[in-house]
Amino acid sequence: MSRQRKKISKEERQEVIIKLLKEFEISTQKELTELLEQKGYSATQATVSRDIRELNLVKVINEDEKSIYQIGKMSEKHYTSHKFNSLFLTVVREIHYVNNFISVRCDPGMAKLVCTVLDSMKWKEILGTVAGNDTIFIMTSDKESAKLIAQQFRELSHP
Repeated sequence: MSRQRKKISKEERQEVIIKLLKEFEISTQKELTELLEQKGYSATQATVSRDIRELNLVKVINEDEKSIYQIGKMSEKHYTSHKFNSLFLTVVREIHYVNNFISVRCDPGMAKLVCTVLDSMKWKEILGTVAGNDTIFIMTSDKESAKLIAQQFRELSHP
């Protein structure tokens, strides 16, 4: 016997998403879509993507160093905007870190754009950035920050 899926309004669906984020650590749109389905609500991944943008959900690194969605507020931990996530996924090719430095290799001509968006986010752990044509160098406050930020960047560029 198949379960019947509930048709709900956008507002109701977004309320359910907020409740799910409070209950579960969700890392991907696919996970969120599957949780909605498990709860009996019908939603496509495209719809969930729009909901994420409209709800201003952000990705943070949790205590287990896993990238998860959080309700849109600045966090003391690292956070990224939807715009940054999309840009990163599209143009970033390699991420490396050594000590408190991170190197981000981008498509030719894209490093300055990525760096500008990164700088606008004002992460307290990032002391400075330098962008060339296809590479960004990031100086962080310590080795641990570089490791965590590089890990989050890798997750963004290879979901």
